[in-house]
Amino acid sequence: MKHLCLGATMLIVGLLLTACGGGGGGNTQMIPDTQPPDNQPSPSKMQTAFSGTETKDLATIAQSVPDLFNALKQQPNAPIFGSVVQTYNHRSSNVTGVDTSFNGSRFTLQINRQDGSSTTLDTNRDHVADVVGISPSENRVTNRSGAEGYIYRQNGLELTATGVSVEWSNADFTDYLSGGYWFHVDFATQSAEAGAFIDGPEFADTIQVPVTGTATYNGRAGGGYIARHGTDSPLVPEGTFEQGEYEGRVSLTADFGSNQIWGKIDDVGLYNTTILAPDGRIDYDPALLATDYEAILGAVPISQAGTFEGQEVTLTHPELQITSSGGEWAGRFSNMNDSAGNPRAVAGTHRGYITTSGGSESYLIGAFYGATERFQ
Repeated sequence: MKHLCLGATMLIVGLLLTACGGGGGGNTQMIPDTQPPDNQPSPSKMQTAFSGTETKDLATIAQSVPDLFNALKQQPNAPIFGSVVQTYNHRSSNVTGVDTSFNGSRFTLQINRQDGSSTTLDTNRDHVADVVGISPSENRVTNRSGAEGYIYRQNGLELTATGVSVEWSNADFTDYLSGGYWFHVDFATQSAEAGAFIDGPEFADTIQVPVTGTATYNGRAGGGYIARHGTDSPLVPEGTFEQGEYEGRVSLTADFGSNQIWGKIDDVGLYNTTILAPDGRIDYDPALLATDYEAILGAVPISQAGTFEGQEVTLTHPELQITSSGGEWAGRFSNMNDSAGNPRAVAGTHRGYITTSGGSESYLIGAFYGATERFQ
C-alpha cells in the first residue's frame, strides 16, 4: 500500500541519517546487509551487531502508535548534552540521558530515567530487523563504513524500539557515531516516551568555538514519524494513524562571528510506513517515497561550549494548508577540526510538527549529522 495522501499530496513527513537511525539520506544507495564469511570480513558490513534478514513485528509496533502519538504531542523536555538527547513523555518519568556502546560486533542503547529506572536494547539479545549496510563510498558525509537497522524488545506489557544507524572507523570500532530515535510504551499504564539521540566520542567534549568566520556543514538527517489523519485525507478514514521513518539531507551554516547556526532539512523521503485504520486493519509499505517537505531550522545561538538549542523549527510543504507548525532542535560541534581550523562536523537532534486545516497532525523526531569535508 502506498503512503496515504493529504489532499493531492502526502501526509507528512516522515532517520537517517547518517548515523541516525532508520534510513540513508537523500539519494544514497543502500544495500542489504549480509553475513560475510569468517575469513573474509567486509568493512562495509557489521558481522554481528546488525545482521540477518528479520523484519519488524508490525502488529506489536502498530498497537503502540496511539500512545506514542500522545507522547510526541507533549511539551519538550530540555535537551540533554552528553552527546545530544531530546525527549518527550506522557505519564512516564523524564529521561536523564542515554548511553551507547559499540565494538563492531555488538551495539547497546541504554535509556536512563529520573525515577532510577533504565531500559537497554542490545543487538546480542533483542530483535534486530530491517538491516542495511553502508559502504564508505555510499556514505555522503565521511569515508567510513556504517550500518543501520531496527532493534526492539517486548518485555511483558512494555515495548521498546529504536531505529538506529552507526558509522565507525575501520581502524578502531570504538571511534564510532550512533544516532536515531526510540519509542518506549507501557501498555498497562498507557504511558509512553519518545526520544532522539546522537552519540559518539567525537561529540562528548566541550570545544573552543572559533570567534570569527563561517562554516558550511552538509550531511544526512532522519528518524521516525507518527501522523493522525483528519478530514482532509480523502483516501482514508478520519482517525487513521500512520507511522514510519523518514530520511533527508541537512545543510547548516555556522557564523562563528555572531555565534549563530541555522539551516534546513530537505529532499525528504518516507519509507517503512505502517497504516493503522480505526477498524484495526494494518497495512505496510517499505518503499521510499519522495516528498516536498522541508524543515527550516531557524537561527539559534552557539554557546561557548560549542552546543546550541532552540525552538525554531518550521515544517513546510507547497501544497498543504498548514495551520500551525513548530518544533525544537539542538546540537553540538565535533571536538576535531577540519583543514581550515573549524570544527569538522556537527551533530544533533530535532522534532517538528504540523497541523492542517482538516485537523490532521504529524510529528517527526530524529537526528542529523553534517561535515565540512569528507574524512576517515
